[in-house]
Amino acid sequence: MAGAGSDATGGQPQGPGGSPGAIALGLWPTFATDPARAADTQAVQAAVSALSVGSLTLPLYRRWDDLSGSTGSPRAVTWSELDAMSKPYRDRAGKLALCIGIVDRADTAWPFDGELDTEQASAAMQRTIDEVFARYAGQLSHLCFGYELDRYLTRASRRAQQRLLAFLNQAVTYASQHPMRSSKTAIGTALTLDALSQVTSTEALLDDLLVGDEVVAVYDPLNGQDELKAPGSIADELSAAIEALAARPGAALPLTLFEVGYPTGGGASDGDQSQFYDALFEAVGERRDALGFVGVFGLGDRAPAECEAEAAHFGGASDAVAERAAVRCSMGLRADGAGTDKPAWQSVLAAFSRYR
Repeated sequence: MAGAGSDATGGQPQGPGGSPGAIALGLWPTFATDPARAADTQAVQAAVSALSVGSLTLPLYRRWDDLSGSTGSPRAVTWSELDAMSKPYRDRAGKLALCIGIVDRADTAWPFDGELDTEQASAAMQRTIDEVFARYAGQLSHLCFGYELDRYLTRASRRAQQRLLAFLNQAVTYASQHPMRSSKTAIGTALTLDALSQVTSTEALLDDLLVGDEVVAVYDPLNGQDELKAPGSIADELSAAIEALAARPGAALPLTLFEVGYPTGGGASDGDQSQFYDALFEAVGERRDALGFVGVFGLGDRAPAECEAEAAHFGGASDAVAERAAVRCSMGLRADGAGTDKPAWQSVLAAFSRYR
């Protein structure tokens, strides 16, 4: 507070909702996988790199079928990688934000044949949640389920929608009441920021999706026609989502931007990415009372094969997969190869310093 007041008194202390430090920022540890090196070693190095620039929360997403077998039994390779990536954060009193993909965008991601309305499905999810808390209860700040759930729901049959929504409710309830859950762990479901900002077309689904104690949003730099959004439009989209949540009955749920970023490829430029982050952090500063966490996507550009496989899960026209892959692969703040900093890097570093 020193020097904050013009009368040399140091000014008045800010309330926790108004202080820049009220928002946690995380940097996704994305990188281009080198097939000649161990993948888990590279993942840990990327996580440490993100931590070193001030990202004290590690945001991670994993499909449910990558985490667990058909009974919910842990898949050792995936959990070992998560353990290794999260350990440096635990050593620094950092946090982990984890999202479990019951669905992966438009596709199913549960680890067994059959549907979600069975005892097998419920038991498998409970075992997965037990594993999460057993390993990370002390550092888990956010736990979310699904991933861009509205993509799946808008394509699914009414019966499939009902099954998923009921299952999500069960998962959130079980996690919320878990005896190992910390009071500092926020729990919710993950959908697109588009869905929140356009409630007129998705309102019926949103009513059933807004369970838990926060709303988790994932930003897509492409619009419904698979075209790049204007870099500065993030401010309007974020404001519209916050206003939509505030207008709903009951107490407004806080919003987490779990994944948000902008490319430098696929028709975008370095300047567009810089403009996007300037607009994002200006909007975050203005609406920080409604936000709890912002996950910047991401540290480095990724390998084309990884992005092509990921892009196939988004749905939409098959001829748009290559374009989406080009967008997804160029969303890093460091360029592939030499790891050269892109122009937006300094703006993001400044934000991490401000909100730390």
